[in-house]
Amino acid sequence: MSKFEGLSRRALLTRASALAAVTLLLPSCSGLAARKGPWGANPFTLGVASGDPLADGAVIWTRLLPFPDEPERTGTDPLIVEWRVATDEGMKNVVRRGSALAEPGSSYAVHVELRGLDSARPYWYQFSVAEEESAIGRFATMAVPGSPLERFRFALASCSHYEQGFFAAYRHMAEDAPDLVLHVGDYIYESSWGDPVRRHEGPEPTTLDDYRRRYALYRGDADLQRAHAAAPWLYTWDDHEVENDYAADLSENGDDPALFVKRRSAAYQDCFEHMPLRRSQMLKGLEMRLYQRNLFGDLIDLHMLDNRQYRSDHACEMPPRRGGASVPADCPELFDEKRTMLGEEQERMYLGNLRRSRGTWNVMANGVMFARLAQTDREGKAVAWNDMWDGYVASRNRILKRVEEAKLANFVTLAGDIHSSWVNELKADFDKPESATLGTEFVCTSISSAGVPYEQFKAYADANPHIRHFESRQRGYTLLTATKETMQADMRVLDDVKKRDAAIATLTSYVVEAGKPGATEVKPG
Repeated sequence: MSKFEGLSRRALLTRASALAAVTLLLPSCSGLAARKGPWGANPFTLGVASGDPLADGAVIWTRLLPFPDEPERTGTDPLIVEWRVATDEGMKNVVRRGSALAEPGSSYAVHVELRGLDSARPYWYQFSVAEEESAIGRFATMAVPGSPLERFRFALASCSHYEQGFFAAYRHMAEDAPDLVLHVGDYIYESSWGDPVRRHEGPEPTTLDDYRRRYALYRGDADLQRAHAAAPWLYTWDDHEVENDYAADLSENGDDPALFVKRRSAAYQDCFEHMPLRRSQMLKGLEMRLYQRNLFGDLIDLHMLDNRQYRSDHACEMPPRRGGASVPADCPELFDEKRTMLGEEQERMYLGNLRRSRGTWNVMANGVMFARLAQTDREGKAVAWNDMWDGYVASRNRILKRVEEAKLANFVTLAGDIHSSWVNELKADFDKPESATLGTEFVCTSISSAGVPYEQFKAYADANPHIRHFESRQRGYTLLTATKETMQADMRVLDDVKKRDAAIATLTSYVVEAGKPGATEVKPG
C-alpha cells in the first residue's frame, strides 16, 4: 500500500463511475468533410497565443469564434485553418506553413505543435480562414538545453479576476517584452464577489458550455490578447479554473464526488481548449497533465508543478465547512507523512529531478505560496491556512530536505494565489530562524483580483522573520531577470486597476546572488 493518501481509493472509484458519463472531445483529421469560411465576420476574436517553447519549436493556438455572443453561429462542420510561421514581423520570409482541422467538439480550437525550427531566435506566426487573417503573434525558441545562455527574462503572473479590475497589467507585461510568461493559476474565475468594474456573463459555470463562455469572455480582452501574442507562455492552474479551494476530486461545497469530477473534467477540457498546450497534456479520461520540466540553456532548470489535481484532502476540516480554512497550527493532520500536495507520481518525479539539477538556477513554479506563514486568529491562537503548503507540511519538508541533500545553491520557488507580493527565505527549519536558508521565494501580486487585508497580513509578515517583503495594496506582476550571477525580481504595480489605461511602475526589486540563498532589496533608482 502506498504511503500517500488523497487521490487513492476514493479517486479511483469516482473516476470509474464518471468515465462512463464523460467523453473527451479533441480535434482529429478523421476524414470528415471540412469547409472554409467565411461568416462575414472576423473569426479570430479571441486572438492568438503560443506556449511551451522548446529549442526547436513551440505550440501556437487560436480558436474560431466569429460571434462571441452567439457561439452556435460558428457552425457544426469542421473547418480548415491555415497557419504560417516566418522569421520576420511582416510575415514575408515564411519558413513553415500548414493547415489544421478545427472541429466543433473542441469549440473550434487549434493547437499546432511546431518542431524543427532554429534555436534561440524569434519567430512570428499567423492563422487564416479563407480571406480572414488573425493578428500576428511572436515567440522565440529557447536555447538548447546545456548550451550557454547569459540572460533570461520572464514575467510571473496569477489571479486575473475579470470583474475586479481591468487587465492593464497584461498590456504592460507585453510591453516589457519578456522571453516567457509564467502564469501560475486563477487565469479565470468561476465566482463573483467584490466591487466590480465589469460583469461576468451568466451564473457560475459547471458545464462544458458554461466554462467555454467564461473563457471566451476573458480571452476577448484586448490586453490579455496582447500578452499572449507578445511571448510564449508556460501555465499551471490553481483552483478558480474549476472551483474555489477544491482538492483533487472534492468540492468545497461538499458535492457528490462523482458529479464534481464531471464538472472538473468539463473545466479541464475547456482549459485545454483555450490555452497553448500540447495534445499529450490532455490525458484520456478525467485528468490533464500540467506538471513538467523545461530547460533553458545552462541557465534555468524550471519545474512547473500542479498543486491542485492530486493533493490530499484539506487537513483538519471542520464540517460542514470544506475547502481552505484557518485551522489550529498544532493539528496533527497538518504534519501527517502520508499526506501530499503533489500526489505520489508528481512528487517522485520532482524529487528525482532535484537530484540532477541542470542549470545555474533551479526554479519551481506552482500556484500557492511555499514558505510558511505563521498566523494567529482573533483570540491570538496560532493557526495555519490549510490550502497552502502550510496544510501539507510533510510534503514541503520532503522537498526542502532534498534541496539540502542535493546541495542546490540556487533554489528559487515562484507562486501566486494570495493576491499580494512576497519575498521569502526558505529555511531548513521555519521554527528556527537561525537555521540554514536553502532558497528564495518570489510570490507575485494579482493581475486584478482584490488584495488580502494589508494591515492584518503585514502583522503576520512582521511576525515571520524569514519574510523579507509583503505588499497587498497594488495589482500587477513580477518581472524576473536571470543571469549567471544574479536573479532579480522587479515588483511591477499599477497605479489603479480600475482604470483601463492604468500606468505601471516598479515598486521595488530584490536580487539573489548566485550561491547565496536569500534576497536583498534594491530600491528603484
